[in-house]
Amino acid sequence: MKIYIISQWYYPEPDGRVSALAEGLVSKGHQVVVITAFPNYPQGKIYQDYRIKLRQWEEINGVHVLRLPIYPDHSHSAVKRALNYVSFSLSLFFLAPWFIKKPDIFWAYTPFVVLPVLWFKQIFNKPYVLEITDIWPDTMFATGMLKQGFLAKILNGIAKLGYKYASSIIVQNIGFKTCLLERGIEENKTVVIENWADETLFRPVDYNLNKAEEHNINNKFNIMFAGNMGLAQGLENIIDAAQICRDIKDIQFVFIGDGVCLHAVKQKANSLELENVCFIERKPLNEMADYFALADVLLVSLRDDPLFDITLPSKTQAYLACGKPILIVKRGEDAKMLEDEGCAIACEPDKPQALADAIMRLNVLNGDELTRMGECSLNLYKKRYTKEYLLMKMEKVLTNAV
Repeated sequence: MKIYIISQWYYPEPDGRVSALAEGLVSKGHQVVVITAFPNYPQGKIYQDYRIKLRQWEEINGVHVLRLPIYPDHSHSAVKRALNYVSFSLSLFFLAPWFIKKPDIFWAYTPFVVLPVLWFKQIFNKPYVLEITDIWPDTMFATGMLKQGFLAKILNGIAKLGYKYASSIIVQNIGFKTCLLERGIEENKTVVIENWADETLFRPVDYNLNKAEEHNINNKFNIMFAGNMGLAQGLENIIDAAQICRDIKDIQFVFIGDGVCLHAVKQKANSLELENVCFIERKPLNEMADYFALADVLLVSLRDDPLFDITLPSKTQAYLACGKPILIVKRGEDAKMLEDEGCAIACEPDKPQALADAIMRLNVLNGDELTRMGECSLNLYKKRYTKEYLLMKMEKVLTNAV
């Protein structure tokens, strides 16, 4: 098959799912073209070695990549964020049709690109599969980026159009599927395919003493949060928990990454004079397994919102693949499943004392107990989330749609 994947984000941006999908389909003999923007996420600045122009073709690991102009931004400004999304949609509308040929099928990643993909469907008379990573526009309400009103109605209408005309809709957990069914989407067109991790990057590795000493986190009980530091992650709750734990000498909170809330979180930690909080700048994906190996526990955190009860951040699978114990700050079936599998402890969101109590419970476990939790993580990943198994499911969805 000739497959066109439409995604605003692609390698070298830290979105492993789309690149893994594209490269995995190439490895199975398909022709894959990714139409994406010039890389600017998560800092909102065009990456070094790139500059915005009318178009740029490149080939990455057998995948043909077409890059189109975008207004780069990842700030708190709702207007600028809207321009970021809209500018890429406009590039898709007015530029992409001139540079691409008829595929067998389109794969649309997130509802942001629904309108252009509907346009491609008309031009090329070909079907599309829609993958959604969030429920729109609910996610924007949950993160505070949008309030109920006229714009929310427009976004909801766009999402409904995308659902209606898609040959199949892929969601990343059963909670999302239930939500769509409640909104009238046919069950037979909604498929659950969970996230996976890139197993060449995320795997158990040995503890690197030099790296630990470089960041002064050796001989500590390290609670590590890695990834995007945005409005959804409830980071202030973690800082409040760090304040509660400040007198427990060996507990250390380690943040790796960046995002729109990084500055505010750093300011709060500094204002509280917390010596048990460490910030490490965003690292390349190929180094993250080495940093995860320095953690005693890896942290998944979301704000308290009903939408997040049915959301499992994609970093969870990377944590599992590295064979580490997990502390998950959220409610819902996913959190309960991780606890039942023996690889995690869950606690209520936006409750610093509950988080601090969970950390102290983990801190008193002996090494064998933590090792067993890590083994359960890796076993769960191998049982449920391997890339090969999930790619096979995706390929089946595409074949059926064509």
